Amino acid sequence: MDRTTLPGAAALPDVGPLELRAAGSGRLLFVSLLLGLPVAANLLTAPDAPTGIRFLLAAATCAVMAVALPLLLIVQARQRALGVLVRLDSHGVHVGDGPTVPWRDLSEARTTKGAVALIPRPGVELPVVPSAAPFSRPERRAATYTRRHGSPLVLMPPALNATQPQILAAVRRLGRIPLGTQ
Repeated sequence: MDRTTLPGAAALPDVGPLELRAAGSGRLLFVSLLLGLPVAANLLTAPDAPTGIRFLLAAATCAVMAVALPLLLIVQARQRALGVLVRLDSHGVHVGDGPTVPWRDLSEARTTKGAVALIPRPGVELPVVPSAAPFSRPERRAATYTRRHGSPLVLMPPALNATQPQILAAVRRLGRIPLGTQ
């Protein structure tokens, strides 16, 4: 499996590191606003009095949107503030503000359930990728990822700005560690 057999890896440059950032494009916020506007319009144009079921449903939905939209804005701002979450280079894997994990400390890169898990050698502790989610608990995420994927260092392409083939190609090119599936 190399660059010529991994679909989507052609866009990856032959040299240089791969920097993974949060994919926060604002699509979720835009869709929420798009769905919330008709609900707000329905609230303002409800023909029955404030006791009607249509009015009450629209009011409840507007209340949920009033809480959800600021929360989404906070998550978007936190994602942008995090900057580079993971950097794959010739020295190893740099996660957040922590030290670089050398490639020799990793035994393989395993594709599991649409994600790429970097499996450590015995005795090596790996960090978990930082999250912008409010009330996120890294210890709990690390335990869950280890149980599900075999490692706390799990790269999830839907949440990052790179595809799974691009991540696998960078791991293969830079780390020269075996690729496996689960």
